[in-house]
Amino acid sequence: MKHILVYFPYELQKNPKSGSGVRPKRLVEAFKRYGEKQQVETVVISGQSKERKQKINEYLHQYNLSDALFCYMENSTMPYWLTDKDHVPRAIGMDFGFWKKLKDNHIPIGCFYRDVYWQFNDMYVPPFGKKFLTPVMQGIYRQELKAYHKAVDIMYLPSLEMNRFVNWTKKFDELPPGMEKTDEPEKSSNSIPTAVYVGGITDQIGILTMLEAFDEINGAGTNVQLDFICREGEFKKDQEIQKYQEKAWINIMHLSGDGLKEVYKKADIALIPREKNTYHDFAMPVKLFEYLSYHLPIVATNCDAQARLLEDNNFGIVSKVDKQDFKESVQKALKPEVHASMVSSIREHAFAENSWDARVEKVAKDLTIMREQEVKNG
Repeated sequence: MKHILVYFPYELQKNPKSGSGVRPKRLVEAFKRYGEKQQVETVVISGQSKERKQKINEYLHQYNLSDALFCYMENSTMPYWLTDKDHVPRAIGMDFGFWKKLKDNHIPIGCFYRDVYWQFNDMYVPPFGKKFLTPVMQGIYRQELKAYHKAVDIMYLPSLEMNRFVNWTKKFDELPPGMEKTDEPEKSSNSIPTAVYVGGITDQIGILTMLEAFDEINGAGTNVQLDFICREGEFKKDQEIQKYQEKAWINIMHLSGDGLKEVYKKADIALIPREKNTYHDFAMPVKLFEYLSYHLPIVATNCDAQARLLEDNNFGIVSKVDKQDFKESVQKALKPEVHASMVSSIREHAFAENSWDARVEKVAKDLTIMREQEVKNG
């Protein structure tokens, strides 16, 4: 039977909570929907090395490789040799051997490469926190990229800007996180508009830029309410941000999951105040797409990838990392005609172009064209 392969060289989380765990789950669901629509089977291979080996053997015995249309896979934040829970490399040649078998049978492979944080010494935490392991692990990550260069036909990245660090020399494209479908909330006619921020607070430059801007916006009274949602543990450690908790215009909460729904529903705009640096310039925040799923225009700082998406699609206003500019951007985003225009753009384009199903359709189209070219070229 004609089929597509979805390959994860690691164990999938059963109940994922973070973006990195949710993404594979949503993509598998979307690939299965695509398969049903196209009347082809979706074969998922994942797990720790022992389970992957078993699934690979079962697949090779039960299916004809000539019936495979393409293979989509994703890397882990850990090199694929080390993705067992204890990070012991038990089957060093297994994954690449399987990919080579696919290549030998002209089955195109697309891979999503999720991050390059390991290249940044100030961000990367080596195994067991042992700093002397950093150059060792960075060498292993580079070997992993070399292996992907031999096996993968199309590399997908969270943003095009990230290829500055991946240095992919073959075909590549961006594949940001997908959006969940939500009903458009009925906005209450609050006399005071509300902005929402959800996320970490370790980026003090970005967070304080936002808070200082809101302090000025509300200098003569509450003109814009800020619902500020962060982790309680982080908040208790941050004295600079604690100084703002008595302000009348801020509502600090520690929520997650379904608890955020009501906050999003009453908000008028959402905020992404990141420091502009090399890493943030190519990172694509998962929260950006969560905000858009609730039809919220976004005010964000001018980090390259997120700024490009917002400005190209009229989904938000981009600000410098400057309290005055951020203040003016918030005020601009709340002007009725500007706000209405952005909500209209989000409503018409955001979900259709950024849903999980749209992601899968793009991958399937890319890899199908590549397979047809392989067949044509003999």
